[in-house]
Amino acid sequence: MNILIVDDDANARKTLGKILKAKGYDIEEAASGAEAVSKAGEKFFNIVAIDVRLPDKSGLEVLEAVRKNNEETILIMMTGYASLDSSIEAMNKGAYSYITKPLNMEQALAIIEKGVEKQRLSIENKRLLKELTEANESLKEMDARKSAFVANVSHEFKNPLAVIKESLSIIIEGLAGDIGSTKQKDILSAAKSNIERLIRLVTDLLDISKIEAGKMEMRRENFDIAILVSEILDNYKGELAKKEISLKKDIRENVGAIWADRDKISEVIINLLNNAIKYTPAGGEVGVKLIAKENNLYFEISDTGPGIPEEYKEKIFDKFERITTEKIEGTGLGLPIAKDIVELHKGRIWVESPLQQGLPAGRQGSRFIFVLPRDFRGKNTSR
Repeated sequence: MNILIVDDDANARKTLGKILKAKGYDIEEAASGAEAVSKAGEKFFNIVAIDVRLPDKSGLEVLEAVRKNNEETILIMMTGYASLDSSIEAMNKGAYSYITKPLNMEQALAIIEKGVEKQRLSIENKRLLKELTEANESLKEMDARKSAFVANVSHEFKNPLAVIKESLSIIIEGLAGDIGSTKQKDILSAAKSNIERLIRLVTDLLDISKIEAGKMEMRRENFDIAILVSEILDNYKGELAKKEISLKKDIRENVGAIWADRDKISEVIINLLNNAIKYTPAGGEVGVKLIAKENNLYFEISDTGPGIPEEYKEKIFDKFERITTEKIEGTGLGLPIAKDIVELHKGRIWVESPLQQGLPAGRQGSRFIFVLPRDFRGKNTSR
């Protein structure tokens, strides 16, 4: 530890220097402000103790010059009681503390040792911050590489899966000749169902990768949102009937058109509707509501499933977080993707649960709601 004592009083310098040397510090002295500034410019000092009154410069001038050379140096002012105001001013300008004269050696030593400890902690904190920053940058780079890898692999998977799906469809529909038995058809149908599930997974991974990379494009167009919702619901009539789930539909006639990415909004609605049907037991109910309020559109999908505990209402929108008490297949990516798409449209999405009272034990229902601005147009075409 290097300490520079700056004082025009030779006795004061020698006395303080002797005490500090006995404690293991390396000591240098300066009798003037100019000498102190020169030495501090050539060498790093852990501590610089400066007398407030010097023959050529004020202690404040020396303080500012030394601090300019190295911000890590701990600056301590030495002052008589008559100059105490100057020391307080010096502390406002970056001095660590002050020592009163005539010097109390125990007090002086205690202040200097505290200054040394403060400096050690400051340097250590900066070192750790630098290491954390470098580690964070490295993690960001690795994450970007991971996203690129996932996107590339997902893309490579998607095309052959689509070909396999179409091939199975041709065989199941008898376009390539009759299938030998019902059992064979059932096996092929099961294979097709699993291929469709893999395609959904790959599509989700591609969407996540695009969103993380900031490459999810928004293709805005003007379309009737009520017609879109009705078309989607028509496609689910068979599945709803198969599970004996009733559909409660409330789509207001005055909803009208919206400027948005039609395909992306379809994806959000389908994700939410799939979840509602998936978690609603046979004989339950799924509700779909679409209303317009001023310049916003409110879309709700409700179910009579198990509901979502309060502590999970935010987690379900986190990537790769899948909260369920039932063994139901899924990737856990649908809701995070829906949230990202809604937010890319400058909207918001949330969940409410319990939805209603009087449901069977273990069923409290949930309602997913998202709000979109009616006119989402601007200069940016991607996130």
